[in-house]
Amino acid sequence: MSLKDKRIVVIGGSSGIGLAVARGAAAQGGKVHIAGRDAHKLTAAAQDIPGIITEVLDIRDEKQVADFFEHIGTFDHLVVTAAAPIGASPLVTQNFSALHDAVDSKLYGSLLATKYAAPRIRDGGSIGLTSGMLARKPTINALAKTLINAALEAAVRQLAKELAPLRFYAVSPGPVDTPSWTHLDENSRAAVFDKLSSTLPVGFVASPEDTAAAYLFAMQARALTGTVIDLDSGALIAG
Repeated sequence: MSLKDKRIVVIGGSSGIGLAVARGAAAQGGKVHIAGRDAHKLTAAAQDIPGIITEVLDIRDEKQVADFFEHIGTFDHLVVTAAAPIGASPLVTQNFSALHDAVDSKLYGSLLATKYAAPRIRDGGSIGLTSGMLARKPTINALAKTLINAALEAAVRQLAKELAPLRFYAVSPGPVDTPSWTHLDENSRAAVFDKLSSTLPVGFVASPEDTAAAYLFAMQARALTGTVIDLDSGALIAG
């Protein structure tokens, strides 16, 4: 199942993992549309990937999502990597406004995109969501991410049955060297990555391109559905 001439939509595709998915799909001959909230990042992505189509979209807004997919029309694959950042916090001091935004963006947004994309995806197509290792690896002060990621993994299993034969999957990354780390200065970031690398079985923090490989594989694997791909540098089995 080649991606050549397939229409692929990546929401959250203007940076990080989503941009790497878009770049990889375009390199394989796919016709790629990316959407995200940041117009400046979308412009940069369009300059980076020749032929890509970009559109500003707030995945939390149902009308915007509905209008976006009506405009897109029929296509082959959807990948959702969009998420609002949320830091570690114990429940007793959790900022529920930030939690609400994180849920709206990553969980609610992924389900909204699925709702309006599913009727427009051609036979053999797929919807790929993004969870994370915290869904199944309890970690102190990570309740928000645990809940969101676990819910997405449950949704993938449910939707694979409910909307069959449309294929569903989630990719579960571990630590990834994305722009989400830019709040740290260069030295602090290097120190964090060195520490993380020492705990991971593969010995390094994955790049966005490393992680994008899972989505590119899943789009082409016609027998794959209802599953989670753990591409996490071995984080789930790390001590």
